[in-house]
Amino acid sequence: MTVGRTASAPTGGSGDGGTAGTGGGERTERGAPGFGAALRSEWAKFLALPSNRAIIAATVFLTVGITALTGLFGDTGAIAREQADGRYSVIFFGASFGVWTFSALAANVVAAEYRTGAIAWTLTATPRRARVLGAKFLVVGAAAPASGLVIALANFWVTQTVLARAGEDVLTLAEPGMLRAVLVYIPVGMAVQSLLTAAAAAVLRSGPAAFVSVLLLGLLPIAVAPVLGGWWGENIPRYMTGAATESLAGIAVPGTPGFLPTLPAALVVLGWTALFLAVATAVFERRDA
Repeated sequence: MTVGRTASAPTGGSGDGGTAGTGGGERTERGAPGFGAALRSEWAKFLALPSNRAIIAATVFLTVGITALTGLFGDTGAIAREQADGRYSVIFFGASFGVWTFSALAANVVAAEYRTGAIAWTLTATPRRARVLGAKFLVVGAAAPASGLVIALANFWVTQTVLARAGEDVLTLAEPGMLRAVLVYIPVGMAVQSLLTAAAAAVLRSGPAAFVSVLLLGLLPIAVAPVLGGWWGENIPRYMTGAATESLAGIAVPGTPGFLPTLPAALVVLGWTALFLAVATAVFERRDA
């Protein structure tokens, strides 16, 4: 039996039993909570769940924490040489871990209620399934790029402050392409991977399975490219979300197998995201809780 479709919801107090007269538009037909109420509920759950808080703490440690520890106890001369060889390698080293830890958080946002059985109560309270899933996606889609931006800026500041105090050459956001890279690469990468993982969790009903599936989808086509070579190596890697995000951020080198012009790169990122969200919504609306 599909819980979300058969459970009755309170009808409020409207005269004809059709809509509840709350004045704020928060309850819709048959008294079901509107999208605003669903969004507030999902945000409250996002902040309250202990496992979410643990993953957020891990994200901070694996990004800013590792960067700070490397700068404090590492060889600043070696760090400076690494940055001279590839100017993005140092500033994004720690921040890149955050993309995957936040993806794990996104999977947990969707899958946790399946693990505890609370999804039945959620769909009883909000029978419109698209509202529930849409609210979860919006929470993830807002929190991920905001967190990514903070992490990217923090890592940039920490790495360059450490190098400056050691008397090494540093980067500035005023350098050509640097501001674009910092504002786009980690925030967009975190948003895309998190939304893909959240969508996979809605389909698979398992956080770990969703995380591993999206991770493999992103890594395997690129990992096998040197082996397959030819057409695959020259075309497939650039159409994966990671490579497309690098192109969107201006990090990918023109002429390499992973490079795309800005507009096609944006379309690839949006296309993958829209596909995952659409499939997840279709599956979520059509099956039992």
